[in-house]
Parts: sequence; C-alpha cells; structure tokens
Amino acid sequence: MSSADLPVTLTDKPKRWDFSRDAVTPGRLVAWGSELGIATALIAPLADIPWEAGAGAGTICTGAAILYERARGSWRRVMIARAASWLATTGWLSYTLAEGPTLLKMAFGGAIWATGAAINIGMDKWGEETRAAEKELDRRLETGEQIQKAQDGWARLLEDICGIEGAIADPVIDRWRSGAGYTVKITLPAHMNVDALRGYEAALAGAMHLPKGGGISLNAGGPHTPRNVVYIAVTEKNMMSGAIPYPKLTPTTINKPIAFGVIGNGDEAGLNLKDEGFIAIGAQGSGKTALMKTIGLGLVRCVDAIVIDLDTSAKMSAVFVNPWLRHGIGVPLIDWPATTEDECRLVVQAARAAIAARKTEYADLLEDEDIDNLPARPDIPAIHIRVDETKSMPDDVLEGLDFIIEEGRSVNIRVSNTGLRATRDYITAAMDELTPGRIGLRTNNSSELAMLYPGHGAPDMAIFTDPGTVVYMSGTKGPYEPTPAKAYATMAEAFPEGSDDYNRMSTLFMDAARQLSDIRPQMDPITAKAMGLAWTQRWARIIPNLRGDSHGNVTPDRMHESVWELYQSWEPPVSYDLLLGRATDGDGYALSAPASGAPAEIPRLTEAMLDEDELDRLAAQEAAIELAKTTARPKSNDELAIELFASMGRPAKPSEIYPLMVKAGYDKSERTFRDLIAKLGLQDKLAKGHDGTYAAVESGEVPHAGRVPGSEDDPDGRGDAPHG
Repeated sequence: MSSADLPVTLTDKPKRWDFSRDAVTPGRLVAWGSELGIATALIAPLADIPWEAGAGAGTICTGAAILYERARGSWRRVMIARAASWLATTGWLSYTLAEGPTLLKMAFGGAIWATGAAINIGMDKWGEETRAAEKELDRRLETGEQIQKAQDGWARLLEDICGIEGAIADPVIDRWRSGAGYTVKITLPAHMNVDALRGYEAALAGAMHLPKGGGISLNAGGPHTPRNVVYIAVTEKNMMSGAIPYPKLTPTTINKPIAFGVIGNGDEAGLNLKDEGFIAIGAQGSGKTALMKTIGLGLVRCVDAIVIDLDTSAKMSAVFVNPWLRHGIGVPLIDWPATTEDECRLVVQAARAAIAARKTEYADLLEDEDIDNLPARPDIPAIHIRVDETKSMPDDVLEGLDFIIEEGRSVNIRVSNTGLRATRDYITAAMDELTPGRIGLRTNNSSELAMLYPGHGAPDMAIFTDPGTVVYMSGTKGPYEPTPAKAYATMAEAFPEGSDDYNRMSTLFMDAARQLSDIRPQMDPITAKAMGLAWTQRWARIIPNLRGDSHGNVTPDRMHESVWELYQSWEPPVSYDLLLGRATDGDGYALSAPASGAPAEIPRLTEAMLDEDELDRLAAQEAAIELAKTTARPKSNDELAIELFASMGRPAKPSEIYPLMVKAGYDKSERTFRDLIAKLGLQDKLAKGHDGTYAAVESGEVPHAGRVPGSEDDPDGRGDAPHG
C-alpha cells in the first residue's frame, strides 16, 4: 500500500491531544491533584480562610498546569479546555469563600468539579486513542514507503533482467513461516503471462544475490488467477542443505496427498497418488531409489492402497520386504515385488484382468453411489504400480503398462515410473501424456528437466546442491508449476552417527513393519479372483526370486525360520510358461493355465486364520483359550502352547497353534512365530518329530532336553516386544 492510499484524516500539526504520557505520570498527577485540592477547599470557610487566598491558589495552579501543557506540546484546544475547567472551579471557590458556604453552593461546586474532571479524563482517553492513531499513521506511512521502494525495486529488476516495462509488485509481501523467504505477486502488462519470465529464474536469483540452494520459482496461480498475474517465490536461504528425517509412521489414506518432503515455506510436499501417477527423472546417483523408498513409505501407510513394484534391480522393494523375510516381523509391506521380467509380465497380465473385472463387477456400485470413478477404501483398495527404471522393462511390459495407464484410471489402478532421462526411449508417449505428476532430480543436462516440464522450462539447476533435492508439480491438486522441495531422508547414513535421528532411521523400516502390518489392506475378492494364480501364488514365486534361486532349491539359511516353515507348507507354484501362455503340449498347442490352485498366502494374525470347517473340532482349544483369559494368574506363553498342542490330539506344527494363541490374546503381529518356535525345542513336555511337528506328551516320557525357559530368557520381555 502506498502513502497515497492511506486514509489520512488527522491534522498534520505536530501536536497531541494529551500529555503523551503513559497511564500514570507526574503531569497527570499534577492536573488531577489540582482539581482534587480545589475540591477539598469546600471546607475552607470552616477554617476562616480568606477568599483571596483560594482565588490566588487556584490561579497559580491553573497557570502552572497550562505552562506544563504548553511545554509538553499539547494542542491549543486541550489547554483551553483544561484552563476553563480549572478557572471555573477557582471562581466558584472564591465566591463561596467570600459569601459563605451554603448547601446549594456546595452542590453547585460539586457539579462544577465533576464536570471538569469528566472533561479532563475524557481528554486523556481521547488523547490515548489519538496517539495510537498517530502511531498507526506513522507505521503505515513507513510501510508505504517500504512497499513503494520494493515496488520500484521489482520494476527495475524485471526491466533490467527480463526487459519487461510496467510490471507492478503487489504491496503485500507474504513471508514464509520457515523464515526461508517470501512470495511476491507480480502484475505484468495485460498482454503478458508467466511465460514472459520463464528462463530468467537463474538471472533473477543472481541479480538478487541469492545463495545456491535458494533461488526463484514461478507460479501462475490457480484457475481464478488472471493470466497476467505471476507469483514469484524467493528462497533466501539454502533450505535444501542437510537432511530432514522421515516423520511419524502414522496410518493415512490414499485419498489424501502422499507426503514425501518439505518445500521452502515449511509446507509438506505431496502428490495426489489416488488420481495420478508420477514420473521421476534423475541422473545416476541423484537419489531416485531413495526417493522411491520415501514415497513407498507414504503408500504403505495407507489403509486403502495395494502397492506393487516392478523392480528388476530389487533395490526399491527390499527394505519393505526384508523385515518379514529375514526377521519374521509382520507381513511384507510391498504387496507384490516383481523382481524378474517374467514376474513383471505376470503383474501386467493380472492388472489388465483386474481392470476388466473392476469395470464390470463394480458398475452397480458406481451407479448406486452416483460416482464416475471407483472409490478407494479398505475393502476396495486402490492399486499403485511403481516401475523402477522404465527403460529396463521389456517392450511387452511397457506396452502393458501403457494400457494400464490408459484404462486403469477409473478403477483406481495407477502407474508411476522412474528413469534416467525424459526422452521417448526412457518414457513412453502414453506415460508422458497421461501422467500428470512430475518429480525432477539432478540431471546432467538441464534439457532433461525441460522435457520433463514441457511448457514450464527447466528449473534453476543451482538448487540441486544436496541429495534429496527435487522439483515437483502435479496436474490435479497442485502445485501447478515446478516447485523445489527437499525429500525426507529414510537412511541412517544421512545423519550424524549416534544422533536420535540416526538411531530412528536405523530401524525405520523394521518399525514400519511392526507398526503398519496390521493396517495393510487385503485385495478385494473380485480383483483377487480376476488376477488368479498370478496373485494368489505370488509369494511362492517371489521368495526364490528374492533369494536368487528357483523353487525347490531355496535353503533356510537366508530367511527367517517362520518364513521358511511357511514357504515349505506351500505347494510348488504354477510355472511362468503356463501362466503366461507359453507352455505347449506335444503337438505344439498352447496349454491353458489352471483356473485355481493352492494359494501361497501369508497369514495375518487374526481369527480369520481359522477356517469355519475346523470350528467343530476346536472345543478343547476354546476351553484352553477361555481358561487362559480368565485365570487369576495368566498362563505363560509356553504353558498355553503346551495345552493347545495337547488339544490337537495329533502332532502339529507351530503354525497351526499360533492362530489359537492369537485368539487367546497373544496378538503381537510383529513377533510372528519366532519365540514360539525357538522355545518349543527346549520343552521337556513336547516331542519334536522329523517333519517339524510337535506332540504333547506326559512329563517324564521324553528324556529331558533342557530346562523349561522362563521370561528371563527373553531379553525383549514376555510376549509383548519385537524380536529380530
């Protein structure tokens, strides 16, 4: 706001309505004291004081107060008002002393005093308000000068650097909460728009002496912003240095933007992955895999999203699967890590079938709820497919991904891609045209980012000073222009060794498996049925892939014992050749894959693990469970397990007993089977068979194999802390 726009209604004389004092000052005490002294002189006639003395005293006090007011610079109207009130009281006092006091004279004098006091007190209050108004006037005039100076500075800057005359900077400068910079609204001449400033970001940043990591970014605003209005974000500090630890692992929903970092003003950077996929482009070593781990954490925190990775390098998915595979914690957080080309082909085949099934089977739901796109919720989760290094995918997989991008939008099946370059040999035309989310990392040439942001130009390369620095935009929820951001760090090496952040990041993905396994959604039955054996037997195929071997050749030394036991319980999966239609009979005719087969499922520790057909033979287990719940002294895990083994009436594996223990209250999902399996080998009340089963026997029938372990043997406590 300029000084010409200020509502100046006050006189320009350097005078004040009051003494320009605080609430209690010597000047105010003199004024009020004079009035009080004159008022108390009502009793003066009783002391035979001559009237001349009262008149003289009143005149002297009035004169002294007027001189004080004048010295303080009060306005003339103030001095006249104060003099009138005090002289009126003095005149009355003189008359009363001369004629003698009466009740009427006393009442009249009191009225004179009260009127004078009210006038003076009112002037004090009025004066305080006037003084505040003068201060506000001074502040606004000073602000107006600063704003005018800023306007002139921006006008000169845009004219000198960009050759634009007549640009006007908005008088209000929005300072960011983070203290890193501010945003300026620029109104360009009517025939120009944000394109007139593109390409000048680095030159403007240099002219403003901004540091590396800081800089200028442009934004055309939302749909209601005039075309000739541009918002310029000025980052004065290098907010991209250092590392920002990943925040808390709280559950969320894919219906909200998936946060992956922080922008300069302190707000979270996020992408609307329910309604869009994204393309991430960066040179080798720019941090694409680290970024995908960060975004992956955001996705697996969603209670309504299935995450599938096409990751032939197995780097992007490993940290999400290893807590379960190597340490037996929870369940794999990535629902389908495809690490071979044939597994990627199966993902594409299954996704195409899922799209067709969802479009037909959920048509009535869309009509009933009067919506165009399938909602994302825990019982119908969205499916997000992430592709690491798109160029490494076979051509038929890329063709299938293009189909999914084109057809999967209405049924919440989305695809995101990463690549070294934004050229057509790395990113297909369908990916480029139909993927509105963009994330740019450091590249070796700014032209790569210019291709990633067509129509927006390449961002200033000077901002890519530290790992984790990105520039992102979104075509559905904003920001609608390339915006610098700092991605959250998820690896301990990004922080000083021994620090709290270092320690938390050291176990971040283990903690994620412990905290998020319970909230991970199951695939809806319609989609799972459509995907068939490609989905239900995926883990029987994936575990050998992750261990670098084939089914039947995998050994237990590279996985947790609970995973090994589970893996052994699965039947061999149907071959890739049969699932992909490549298998032929002796006459060369293609063989059809079976419609169903034994699933390779990872059990969730809930009552759902119990089949309804088994409930009739579980009376003994129910009795043991109820007793365990109600007993005054809770049974130990070992005692409960022995009773449950005995109730089976036959040798049984720990994986059969564990669901029953869960039902009895032993429901810590992160422990899986580890403590149970480890301890049962030492029990002298259980006999272990060669096939990995145990049977309950009477004490003394089996040679003592070691003492029964107690809670002191478990360093993490009894049944309520993570192992591994």
